[in-house]
Amino acid sequence: VATAAVIDPLLSNDFPTIQARLQAIVETHPDIVFCQLDSRMPTSVGAEVSVGEREALAKWIDGDLDGFVVFFTPVEIEDPNPIQLAEIAVGFSRDHIDSATWNQIIWISFGLGLSFLFVSTSLVYVLNRVIGRPLKSLDEQAARLAGGDLHSPIMVDSQTEFGHLADAMESMRVRVSEQIQSLQELSEELTQSSDSQRMLFRELDHRVRNNLAGLASLITLSQQNCSGIEDFAESIRGRVHAMSVVHSMLSQEHWDPIDLSTMIRLLVPPGAKGTLEMEQNPAVLVPPQQATACGMVFQELMANSLKYGAWSDGGVVHVLWSTPEVDPDGARRLSIYWRESGGPTLSGEVSPGTGTGLIEGFVTHELGGSIEFRYEPEGVRHQIQLRFINEKPRA
Repeated sequence: VATAAVIDPLLSNDFPTIQARLQAIVETHPDIVFCQLDSRMPTSVGAEVSVGEREALAKWIDGDLDGFVVFFTPVEIEDPNPIQLAEIAVGFSRDHIDSATWNQIIWISFGLGLSFLFVSTSLVYVLNRVIGRPLKSLDEQAARLAGGDLHSPIMVDSQTEFGHLADAMESMRVRVSEQIQSLQELSEELTQSSDSQRMLFRELDHRVRNNLAGLASLITLSQQNCSGIEDFAESIRGRVHAMSVVHSMLSQEHWDPIDLSTMIRLLVPPGAKGTLEMEQNPAVLVPPQQATACGMVFQELMANSLKYGAWSDGGVVHVLWSTPEVDPDGARRLSIYWRESGGPTLSGEVSPGTGTGLIEGFVTHELGGSIEFRYEPEGVRHQIQLRFINEKPRA
């Protein structure tokens, strides 16, 4: 207590102030029993407390004693300075204080160094964990993406901006992959379309040549059996009309198989006075290679009906068929019944003409079938067997 009270004055070498403060301490601390100052030596202060007295002082500070007695041993100093007075008051020399101070500085510095090392190591680990690994992974995946690998997903196990960047790159990869896939599909479609166009042009050229050759043959046949120019023109007109109808249907269907019922209805001649009935017939597709021959068969049957049969007098032509039978090679066998009623009564033998010969030729050679002509008084009863080859529509 005395030391704390007089340290500051000692630094100023003010002995009267020291005495006054010591007296004030004694007055304000009744537990102190005795405090002696040597008034004979104005330049002296109390010094050195024995070991036992140091222990008593420590106990008093801890509260184990009611008080303590401070004995001041006069020490004469010729020319006291503040440092010497402080050493006497404190009880420790400056060297002791400096040594203790340096020890504290060393330990504090050592502790600060360890703390800095720990913080630095932790910071390096955190930076590597949070930034280094995601950045390295993102760099590797970006390089793979730049190399053209659009199949491996981009993923970074991080909730930071690197994770968001990886998500954005993954979304970009998916979109680019989808666009490339779409372009590849479009390229394949264009290639297929180009191939199909070339094939269609070749097929069209082939069919046009065949039609022209067939037309030339029809003109020759018609000329041989016609009685005059009008008869010749009428026969040629009907046969060319049939070829035109079939060609138009094939063109509309892009040279895929065409519907038999539709073809027969379109072949009905404009001057027919009767009606055509084809109710409840199953759908049948005619292969494009056999469509012209099939059309010519029904055109000749209609021409005969218009001249001699039911359509010459407002009768009815019934065309019926059942579901085709399928052969092992995929070909379809179709039975067709051509029956006329309501027309003029047929009498006597009917001599076959050019039309009948054309029908037999087309059915036998082009359609792989046969035909049975029956002429009943109430109307014709024809039975036709056709064999359509296995032709699937193009994709």
